[in-house]
Amino acid sequence: MRELEWEDMGVKVDGRQLHHLRFADDIVLITPSISQAERMLADFDRVCGNVGLQLNLTKTMFMKNGWVSDAPFSLNGTNISECSSYVYLGREVNMAKS
Repeated sequence: MRELEWEDMGVKVDGRQLHHLRFADDIVLITPSISQAERMLADFDRVCGNVGLQLNLTKTMFMKNGWVSDAPFSLNGTNISECSSYVYLGREVNMAKS
């Protein structure tokens, strides 16, 4: 993660740039757009490859809010699946208004 140059990526939260959350082997990338998500995922995939790791694209998913237009999201020609929610540290995260 230290090799990634993401200072200008992600979203600003309380004056700090937030671009990812991680716990154990789960990583959540946070971006304002599909194009930035694709760039960050490609960067992450490259850095993983540098140390002999490989992303499991069948488990890789994305979630978006209603302001992000529908667009295909892919890495290395593999489409990334969309999800409506996920569990992070025992809490459900979703984009519902409730």
